[in-house]
Amino acid sequence: MILEFCVSNFLSIKDELKLSFVATTLKESLSEPNDVIPLSDMGLSLVRSAVIYGANASGKTNVLKAIAFYKRFIMDSFKNSQAGESIDVENFRLNISTIHEPTTMEATFAVGEYIYRYGFEVDQKTVHAEWLYRRMNRKRAKEVEIFYREEETTTVHAKSPLIQDLVNKKMVRGNALLLSTAAQFNETTAVNILHWLGDTQVLFCSEDEKMWSQAIRHLDDEKMRERIVRFAKYADLGIDNIAKIDNRIVSSHRQYDDEGKATHNVAFSFNGNESEGTIKYFSLAYPIIDALDNGKRLVVDELDSKLHPLLVRKIITLFNSAETNPKGAQLLFTTHDTFLLSAGLFRRDQVWFTQKDSFGATEAYSLAEYKVRGSSPFERDYLQGKFGATPIIGDMETIFTAEG
Repeated sequence: MILEFCVSNFLSIKDELKLSFVATTLKESLSEPNDVIPLSDMGLSLVRSAVIYGANASGKTNVLKAIAFYKRFIMDSFKNSQAGESIDVENFRLNISTIHEPTTMEATFAVGEYIYRYGFEVDQKTVHAEWLYRRMNRKRAKEVEIFYREEETTTVHAKSPLIQDLVNKKMVRGNALLLSTAAQFNETTAVNILHWLGDTQVLFCSEDEKMWSQAIRHLDDEKMRERIVRFAKYADLGIDNIAKIDNRIVSSHRQYDDEGKATHNVAFSFNGNESEGTIKYFSLAYPIIDALDNGKRLVVDELDSKLHPLLVRKIITLFNSAETNPKGAQLLFTTHDTFLLSAGLFRRDQVWFTQKDSFGATEAYSLAEYKVRGSSPFERDYLQGKFGATPIIGDMETIFTAEG
């Protein structure tokens, strides 16, 4: 489970931006079940979902891109790059200082009996710093430094001999992470962290083909195919069955006679005949089911795109309820759907906003920072600009007049 994610100097993000899943002590009055996840003996609880609102170009997607880069660089920096290759990171370019400084990322997360805090500083040429701390998942447990790497110097805890051996033998390239390197040599802590990251999926609207390929692949599992079909039927898409035939996805719809009696089924090419919304819903079915079944993390950019608000609302309730989410899966998504703010779905500490300052830098803040009642009309207040993070729309009419 993720507790916090911090990033600075990345794309439109200049100063440190922190996104937290740690639940506050705010008292909320909600119409839908919304259970927090108790964090063992830590005295903390985590929210099961979080949403990011903001104007177009405010940096919502860049927050998710930061999470995607964090995962990808840790998973791949050792095995998918060679010495001297550049690192595909882009810092904040609208400031003459930050353009020459590294990007910083850090996450705090719980894996089994431990809570880890891991981060790094990196530019396009090298890893400037990297650190890993661990503490027991209980109250007043002391945080222990597993390793700290800065430029050419690395200190390693005495109980991590394999990591120390990699450092001594200079096995860590300048453009790769020590954690990633250690995982390739089966160091237990590193392997556990990479497994945790592998269970965190980040989906973007621009990756429809990737989502579609994943959906097709998992139809080979008959039990999963049946669950995906039930998932589709719940959404009232008119689909009676979904099957994979000759590596093509075929949907079945019932055909009726003039008296309204079902006669037989008619098959359609799924991606040729079904609507864009149906295709997206189908593509999201496996990631949602997998996350809820196994307590994984799902990050989705523009979850509401092409989907009816009631479907989006139901997906969120599946994550928020301990009954349908007993293993503590977490959902993070961006949206423009303000209907969700008035649906009684979210605690204030689950709602985040992004906006850019006058220098083009993205900042993020939580609705929990505002002194408002839990029963306040959040949708109306947001659209009226009380929380910021809305577009400042100019006088468009002048474009269509002679004077304009």
